[in-house]
Amino acid sequence: MMSILYGGDYNPEQWPENTWQDDWDKLKQARVNSATINVFSWSLLEPEEDVFNFDKLDKIVALLEKNNIKIVMATSTAALPFWMTKKYPEINRVDDYGRRQVGGKRENACPNSPEFQRLASQLVEKVAQRYASVKNITHWHISNEYNGYCYCENCTKAFREWLKYEYDNDLDKINQAWGTNVWSHTYHKWDEIVPPMRIGDTYDNGKPVMSGLDMAYRRFQSDSLLNNFKMERDIIRKYDRRPVTTNLMGSQKDLDYFKWAKEMDVASWDNYPSFDTPAGYTAMQHDLMRGVKDQPFMLMEQTPSQQNWQPFNSLKAPNQMRMLSYQAMAHGAKTVQFFQLKQARNGSEKLHSAMISHAESTHTRVFGELKKLGNELSQLPEDLENSRNQSKVGIIFDWNSYWGLEDCMGPTTNLDYVQEVYDYYRAFYDRKIGVDIISKETDLEKYQVVVAPSMYINSPKMTTKIEKFVQDGGIFVTDYMSGLADKDDNVYLGGYPGLLKNVLGLKYEETDALPFDQTHDLVFDGKVIGKGSLVCDLVQPQTAESLAHYSDEVFYQKNSVLTKNHFGKGFAYYAGSRLNDQAMDFFMKDILQQAQIKADETKTGVEIITRTGKTARYTFVINTDGKAKQIRNPYPNSKDLLTQTMTTKEIDLKPYDVLILENK
Repeated sequence: MMSILYGGDYNPEQWPENTWQDDWDKLKQARVNSATINVFSWSLLEPEEDVFNFDKLDKIVALLEKNNIKIVMATSTAALPFWMTKKYPEINRVDDYGRRQVGGKRENACPNSPEFQRLASQLVEKVAQRYASVKNITHWHISNEYNGYCYCENCTKAFREWLKYEYDNDLDKINQAWGTNVWSHTYHKWDEIVPPMRIGDTYDNGKPVMSGLDMAYRRFQSDSLLNNFKMERDIIRKYDRRPVTTNLMGSQKDLDYFKWAKEMDVASWDNYPSFDTPAGYTAMQHDLMRGVKDQPFMLMEQTPSQQNWQPFNSLKAPNQMRMLSYQAMAHGAKTVQFFQLKQARNGSEKLHSAMISHAESTHTRVFGELKKLGNELSQLPEDLENSRNQSKVGIIFDWNSYWGLEDCMGPTTNLDYVQEVYDYYRAFYDRKIGVDIISKETDLEKYQVVVAPSMYINSPKMTTKIEKFVQDGGIFVTDYMSGLADKDDNVYLGGYPGLLKNVLGLKYEETDALPFDQTHDLVFDGKVIGKGSLVCDLVQPQTAESLAHYSDEVFYQKNSVLTKNHFGKGFAYYAGSRLNDQAMDFFMKDILQQAQIKADETKTGVEIITRTGKTARYTFVINTDGKAKQIRNPYPNSKDLLTQTMTTKEIDLKPYDVLILENK
């Protein structure tokens, strides 16, 4: 049977010791088998500098060992003790207004503070040395939800050293790369370079004056926090070789997770959809987290019912938590974990739901669902845990393009990189076509279709890679704002889309920006095939075939908006505007026909996705909706692992219902 970790964050230090065993008497009724501990305990472990006390953590570990509970052991470095922030104020981050924090909150240490690095290393050394022999530990959990930037003097100095390495210790290279002659920004000495701040070269709206500086600082801060992670990981590895992770946060903007994942043994992440988050958007986030390492991931956190920090913290409807758990598994999760196991009485997360609620009862609606889920998970075959998703479509997600696109001063303030990726992800998701979210470094040749939405940052190397993929018979799809600039945000000259002109067989010199919700009709063969919004590229096909053009409501009605270019053995497609559903349907029909990928056009709101193991294929049939559905069974006469019953030609799905069909 499956050995999946089922549990979550456990903070018994918030409760009297005489209540701890009662927690596990309750939790084991739901077959909870794991606990993530020691996430925020620094002030208890080290109440004053160089004075350590592990008595409470020892008791917590002993409790979990006694109850045969697997442990995800955290390092406690995400929240700083007050003695530390008072004694070493330089550890506190400085924001981009130049204000230094005074302590409190969490995930807010300056990553380049020598004092933080020293004190964190010392703590992790003691934790790793003390608990490396604990057999129940399955994973090490470093810090928590790394995020945010610092702009202090330590970071400024470290940034200059980072730049010297990145630009060969040549200030002239930086001046050239960043175009510093604009607005008299030329650097003559290294100490003239300061971070992009709102009291300096960042506008009040967060946009930079010098985008090259801003892009470099983002890469530097992502690397700085990654260095903190690596520092702790390397200490742990001196004592223990079990997997090390930290919990990521989907498509957050601050950190380049593809770079981070190379340093992690397994990716893990925290999934907190809102009441109105589309199921496809959540699926995309899971696929991104699977994609950062191209491996199954840990679902480190989700909520049993409601969050507490969103504008509207709706309850999860009956079966919705179960559905979301299996949706994560369908997209590559190998654990099902929650925040939190027991609901806090105070603090900002006291109204965040938990397995054991304030009612302290196992007879609640939520606990009943958790018990059902735990029983089901314990009966699933072990082969499923390490099974893999296999996709014919890859969608490129690129943090440098994310940063560059949204830092643009123009053509519109409404550019939203993640939304633009989701537009194309949803087009495949709605047709029940599996997708891998990939990086620019991924081997493209294993896919039939590769999509690069708003791939703003491009390079000669990436262009060559795309051209070879298409020449060898691949289908490449991209759209507006793609290929415009290099890694320092210098626009490629000679017309848009820069180096991609050849493979796409087109060029354009102008892009119109549409205000608010304005749209333009898109036309093929005299008929409107949909609408475009956000921006409109005035595309001039060269070798490309025009699939649609703008209507006569605009002066650029003769310009193309959708194109298809035969390049070698393959084809390259381009969309010069944001497409509504009707226009996307038109575009996707041609792409999928050319790729010979079969699509399910029923758009039932039922997700069907398959993971392939060593002994069987596992097809998840997931009703992501609160309404009952009936669908045709993709694999009639297969066994549903959750009910242990054979299925028929038709499947009746209750609201948020799930089946896992096993095919050997």
